[in-house]
Amino acid sequence: MRCKHHLLKCRRFLVQLAVFVYICLVVFALFNYRSHCIETMPNTLIEMSKLDHSNEGKCQLNFDKLGGAVVDIFGEPSEESILKANPHVAKGGTWMPDDCKSWQRVAIIIPYRDRLHHLLVLLRRLHPMLKLQKIAYRIFVVEQAGNDKFNRGKLMNVGFLEALRFGQYDCLVFQDVDLLPEDDRNLYLCDSYARHLAAAIDEMRYHVMYYNYAGGVIAMNKHNFKNVNGYSNSYWGWGNEDDDFSARIIESGLLLTRPPPHIGRFKMVRHTKATRSESGNELFLGWRERWPRDGLNDPVGMNYTVQSVKEFPLYTTILVDIGQPPPSMDVYITDRSKDVSLWWFFKYYFP
Repeated sequence: MRCKHHLLKCRRFLVQLAVFVYICLVVFALFNYRSHCIETMPNTLIEMSKLDHSNEGKCQLNFDKLGGAVVDIFGEPSEESILKANPHVAKGGTWMPDDCKSWQRVAIIIPYRDRLHHLLVLLRRLHPMLKLQKIAYRIFVVEQAGNDKFNRGKLMNVGFLEALRFGQYDCLVFQDVDLLPEDDRNLYLCDSYARHLAAAIDEMRYHVMYYNYAGGVIAMNKHNFKNVNGYSNSYWGWGNEDDDFSARIIESGLLLTRPPPHIGRFKMVRHTKATRSESGNELFLGWRERWPRDGLNDPVGMNYTVQSVKEFPLYTTILVDIGQPPPSMDVYITDRSKDVSLWWFFKYYFP
């Protein structure tokens, strides 16, 4: 009887504890509500692009004729087959409509190394989609030379600077090589904020990973990208550079906009996952202190050498030596007392 009494007492305590935790989470959510991430329909991008308040000569899209597309992540396309299917693509991976003026000139920047299959699968999808969207574009493949740890953030920064040498682009889309858009209505255009295009990835069960997630594919105009000082150059290896970038966006007062999940769907081409950086979370805790000096305006961090620029039939490749990671990440962590608090860290991931 005594054991039964204790069992009932423990069960009652656990129920009360669960109710208490639930109430705490509800209260936390109410007081920690944020409105800096919003969903907007893609057709509003065109409305916001009317800087001269005129439709004259601009490309018009019939959204009723756009929709979901069949996306093949397992095929083995060749460059020749993609060219044959997309004769409109000019040298360097460029195209622009000849019967109207595109709303924006778009540079698509793909950080890259040793992923040719993924690149071809992506190009097979992007070229016809961008033509349907009547976008004037060029695709830049920014390839990291050497065998050191991959630095995705720095490659994005290099791609931004080098793309602007080719012309004045209104919009820059930072695109992972393994993500394929599933809906032609998900316009590869910028708004006045930061546009997170990969709102629903199949590997994440078509849900955004967390509220402030800004990884995979994101579009920004050059003014906003400079305003947030680009990506951090400090993350060598996989992980956390997207979190750092998202934190910069939020702290700059920019909205993070997304298409609705049924439109912002992406498939991920399967591949072996890279090893996560051991120091990623530790570096992220110090993002705010590094932010003003770690990015586009860092003369040391942005030291790189362009080894070659080649215009292939389907894309422009920029092979770049971005240097080597330091022997210890401590070089980036100068003052631990200025790290964000664990409370901020918790609110960032679980708002």
